[in-house]
Amino acid sequence: MKSDPAFSSLLARRGHCLVRPCTLDGDFLLLRIGVNQRSLAIFLLLLLSLLLFGCWDLAAQVPGAIDQVDSAQQRRKAEQSANSRVQEGDTAPELFPGESSDIGPQSVLRAKARNTWFEALADVQYFYTDNMFLTEHNKQDTGVLLSTAQFALAPTAYNLGPGLFSPRIGYRHQWYDFGLDGGKFESSSIRLNEFDFNAQTVFGDVQWSHENWILEAGFDFTRLMSTPDYDEFYKEYVPRWAVQRLFSLDDKTVLSLGYEGDYRFSHGDVSFNNDFNDRTDHSFFALCTRTLCRYAVIQPYYQFKYTRFTADTDRQDYLHSLGIALYCFFTPNISLRGFVGYDIKDSDGRNHGPDYRRLDAGGGLNVTVRF
Repeated sequence: MKSDPAFSSLLARRGHCLVRPCTLDGDFLLLRIGVNQRSLAIFLLLLLSLLLFGCWDLAAQVPGAIDQVDSAQQRRKAEQSANSRVQEGDTAPELFPGESSDIGPQSVLRAKARNTWFEALADVQYFYTDNMFLTEHNKQDTGVLLSTAQFALAPTAYNLGPGLFSPRIGYRHQWYDFGLDGGKFESSSIRLNEFDFNAQTVFGDVQWSHENWILEAGFDFTRLMSTPDYDEFYKEYVPRWAVQRLFSLDDKTVLSLGYEGDYRFSHGDVSFNNDFNDRTDHSFFALCTRTLCRYAVIQPYYQFKYTRFTADTDRQDYLHSLGIALYCFFTPNISLRGFVGYDIKDSDGRNHGPDYRRLDAGGGLNVTVRF
């Protein structure tokens, strides 16, 4: 049975769990005490846990919440390579701000975009997941509504040396809502919407591009909070860096290969070890952007992420993510997307976390305005 401190407050909300810390699979066993009290073995496990760990009153925490936020960010970055000003003509979208002026348009000439200073974004996404809690066993499927509002100071890219420079600073808020159909946790009376949470992120980054190379560095501060009380249960400070290389396969297809790295200084609402999630991530990705017509772009992708935990924790995670997305542009500011993604995560080490497999499939609508 694999233990992961990040999941240590699975059922703290609404008082459904009394014992911390414990494993996620153990939490499922404890939940069944309220549903089925016929198992003496489970009762003895509860009693033993109380004696060993005591009863701690922890704030609500959603299992795998930070992994769900990371997954959403991965999709958002992939979408940025497809969202661009699609003008008349069979035109491939820009893969980074100012690409057209740096290496030329991919197929036909387009009008020079006016300079802007700000970017406002509203995005709504609904998808099915077969593993809401990112667990190896006792998988819970449900529908997820992810709503995003973002505002940033993001001036138009300008010349800096031989390349283009794009600074950005802004704020993003996301709401994760589960079980809108009234679904319940296994055979219990606990509704899945009791695990709703939201995330606040203040971010800043700079990007410099030259010919087919893109360099990026940035910093994020993220807080995870319960919904609707907005009680914080986790936060992290994340310096990050990335490099990317573009390869033009033909006049409608661009292959992007890149690396992304970060270090995460974490603080969780766990009294015995609040920096349990300190870690460094190193990702390698391949993304292919194919223009189907001037209104549609398709993107298959693959990413491998290696994570090493650093807070006196012997744990390494290996995450493989692959999928495909289709983007349709109604106007330069409005796009519709559909996607399918599959994650395979393995963990090892003395303090290894849960292995899991997850399938996500759904769609979303994005409105982005620059002014």
